[in-house]
Amino acid sequence: MITLRFDEICLKHTRRVLLHAARERGLDGARLDDFLLAVDEGVVNAVAHGGGAGRLSLWCGDGVLRCEISDRGPGIPARILAGASLPPPTAPGGRGIWLMRRLADEVAFTTGPEGTAVRLSMRLPPPAEADRRCPQALSGASPGPPQAEALRPLHRRPPALRHADTYEVR
Repeated sequence: MITLRFDEICLKHTRRVLLHAARERGLDGARLDDFLLAVDEGVVNAVAHGGGAGRLSLWCGDGVLRCEISDRGPGIPARILAGASLPPPTAPGGRGIWLMRRLADEVAFTTGPEGTAVRLSMRLPPPAEADRRCPQALSGASPGPPQAEALRPLHRRPPALRHADTYEVR
């Protein structure tokens, strides 16, 4: 598991560490690009809306690469998380969550007045390629950050959409 604390000053370093770690665990090509952009949106949102700093944890298990970004900001309003459509071009923001939902295989939000945790998941290549990079894929173990079990699915998007999406509002 990799854990980093980040703020606006060290975003470039955070991105480099994430790129190296995701590549090392088997993501490449468009899947790597999608994962990096989704995580970057979460990190930038934590800096911009979550108190200026946050924590990133990256781990893999069961053939899935997971990243959790947490902050101590005021939380995300439920109406923003419930929105599934792209904001209009004239809207000043609101595209970060929309992008994360489309780029990662699964996105989960836990949010409230004490902060927000965003968990992004991306399936790794088939086991023959991923086993050497993500040993837990064979054992079935799925280690995670201390609060890993705090995310409980409350809402699943319709199957017509490409990615699973869950969120919990505390």
